Amino acid sequence: MAARYLPRFYLEGFRDPGAAAQASLWVYRAPLGQWRATRLDGQDAADRDFNAIADPALAAGPDPEARFAADAADLGALLREHVPSRRPLGAAERSLLARFFAFLGVRRSPRSGVVDEAEAAAGEAALARVLEEMGWVFWEAGDAGWFVTSSSPFLVSFPHREGDFVGTLDIQTPTSEVTLPLSREVALLGTWKRRGTLWRAAPEEALLELNFRTCTRALQFLASPRPAVPG
Repeated sequence: MAARYLPRFYLEGFRDPGAAAQASLWVYRAPLGQWRATRLDGQDAADRDFNAIADPALAAGPDPEARFAADAADLGALLREHVPSRRPLGAAERSLLARFFAFLGVRRSPRSGVVDEAEAAAGEAALARVLEEMGWVFWEAGDAGWFVTSSSPFLVSFPHREGDFVGTLDIQTPTSEVTLPLSREVALLGTWKRRGTLWRAAPEEALLELNFRTCTRALQFLASPRPAVPG
């Protein structure tokens, strides 16, 4: 089977809580033009539309299941239990999350296939350090809808600059923001405008904007607990 795009401990947060295990996640790929119910374990040939997508860029980098094997249980608990319950994050927990976020930011960027291994590893370490310094706002979907994820869920944007996205400005630019869906219920906003960690209920416009940002980088697929993107 081809390398996984995203580890199971992350995707578990986007599964349909009411679905059977064999059809626990909805995936959309543009070539198919439809949503398909897909297994998370990717053991069947029918799951080639998700876990077994052929992408040369994946072969050059580390497999996320192997990279985070030792931390999978801790990361899964943080993403699906700790953060949604609004429990404060300790330094070690924040560092672990930052390392995982940086992995997604560098290794699952649409440009990852043109970056050599040494540069990618250095960029991943540097990004993790920067993310730890940023303020973290956890947006909660609540009854307003749900968050979706994609093959490249990590996005750096510069909302006060016309049309600027990743690669055009430094992430340490004061107006830069990081967005990353963490589960169907919670999404991360990284910002320099505040410090520490906050939880906020996402109004409809925030939920739609966060999902829009996720969709802009979904070159391979979208994944959702339901066969739709809110709005």
